[in-house]
This record gives sequence, C-alpha cells and structure tokens, in this order.
Amino acid sequence: MFNSFKEFRINETVKNISRFVDDESYFTDTEERFNIPWRIEIKKKDGNFELFLKCQKEECENRKWSIETEYTLKLVSQNGKCLMKNNKYTFENQLGRGWEFVSWKELESEYVVDDSIVVEAHVKIVKMTDSPYAEDTNQKTFLLNHTVKNVLSIKEGGKYSTKTEKRFNIPWRLEIKRQNGFFGLYLQCDKKLCKRRSWTIEVKDDLRLLSQNGQSLNLTSTSIFEEPSGYGYGKLIRWDDMLEKYMVNDSIIIEARVKITKTIGCEDETSIDDLDDEFSDCVINVGGKNYSVKRQ
Repeated sequence: MFNSFKEFRINETVKNISRFVDDESYFTDTEERFNIPWRIEIKKKDGNFELFLKCQKEECENRKWSIETEYTLKLVSQNGKCLMKNNKYTFENQLGRGWEFVSWKELESEYVVDDSIVVEAHVKIVKMTDSPYAEDTNQKTFLLNHTVKNVLSIKEGGKYSTKTEKRFNIPWRLEIKRQNGFFGLYLQCDKKLCKRRSWTIEVKDDLRLLSQNGQSLNLTSTSIFEEPSGYGYGKLIRWDDMLEKYMVNDSIIIEARVKITKTIGCEDETSIDDLDDEFSDCVINVGGKNYSVKRQ
C-alpha cells in the first residue's frame, strides 16, 4: 500500500551531562528533513530532565504555515535502557514540544554512561500547509544585526554592547554577556523614563546567534518594556560551545528580529518631552500638544 507520509529520525550523543546546571539547555545542530530544519533541545529544569522537538522553519510575513506531525522522543542509554514518549502536534511556529522525562538524579543513575546520553526524535509528517495570510499592514517590525569581532577578548564577567539604533523612534541595541561560563544574549530598550507619563512597549522577539559557517541558534519570546532594560537569555549556550560551533575568525553574528505588538505612551516620539528634566524645564502648547523645551 502506498504511504504518502514523510518520516525521518534525528539523534545525537550529548556529552558532559555532569556539568549541567539548573535552567541550562543544550540544542543539537539543525538538520534539514524534507527542506524543513529540525533540532532537539534538552534542558535541566528544577532538578528534572526535559526533552523537546523543535521545528525551525522561518515565520514569513504574509504567509502562514503548519506541519501536522506524529512524533516519538527517546532517551537512550549505552547500557541498553530506553525511555520514550509519543505525541501528535501541529507545529505553527518555532516553539518546541516535549516533556519532562525523568528526574535529573534518575537520569544520572539509570541512563548516563561515560557522562553521556543519546537523544532521538522519530517524526512522521502527516500534513503540511503553506498559504497566504493577510497581516496588519501597519505592523511595526525591525531587524538588528551586528558582527561581533574580537570575541576572544571578552573575559569572564564581561559584556559587549552594540551601538544604539533607533527603530520607530525608539532606541534599541543588542548586548552579550559572558557570565559563569555561559553566553547570554539580550535585546535592550534604551528609551528614557519620563516623569510626566509612563510608557509600555510590548514586543515579540527572535534573538539569534549566527555563524559564517551557516550554523544558527535562535529563541523566540514575548517581552514587555516599561523602563530602560533588557530581556533575553543568560544561558543561551555554553561559552566554549559558542566558540567551537559559531566563532569564525574571532567573530560571531548576533541578530534580533522584533515585532512591536503594542505601545502605550509612545504616540508622539517626535516631540522632545522625553528629554531629561534637567534639559526640559518648561512646557509649551503648540497645536493642542504639549512640548518640553530646554530653558535658555
């Protein structure tokens, strides 16, 4: 009987299990299957071992895609022991799906051999769709992209910030941190506080670590900015893994793809009422709007 399903398997031996700390993730390299990139994520969370399947297909403007799957995730030990779980799920974005498998203590005592485990994903693609999608033409999206050079000069506890760039009259930048042996990546909003009014900026962000060799690692989230601050991932990847997999000629590429979904208190960014009070000592009304001006 003819089988129209598309099936595949990805697997990897994960080493150095004993050095994992809580809230640390490890991502396998992406692998193309039927022109779709996939990867596995493992995570130590609250003393438990979690395992996820991630579809890394790009989200495109004006198009909506879905991939209906049946999949099995496996935790395999070199001693022959195996634990598996099955599920059906339709992927529509890059968020992963999976489970809390076992406690970390059980993982180490029952599955780890030579400080390693094997993780596998068996996937059956049942149905795929890709169709036009009418998005709001007024949506605000922007890209920040920067090549970081002299990566080896960043010492433990150090950080690196890109230059501030204005997008939709809001100042943004990217920041990386080397902290406790990890590579952290953050989106920073540098909009100043204003005593006369509060402001809120809600975004969907996709933060990416890229390499000239084609490797990429990205995580998506939603963030709410109400003051100058940054949101991101302090343990995106081990610093030594970043050097091995992503650094080329002492350089890496960092990127943020951002969609501003809602703003409050940012309606008139061309006025100067966001200046510090020391430079905005009086307010004048022009055309029904208040403007802060510097005292001469």
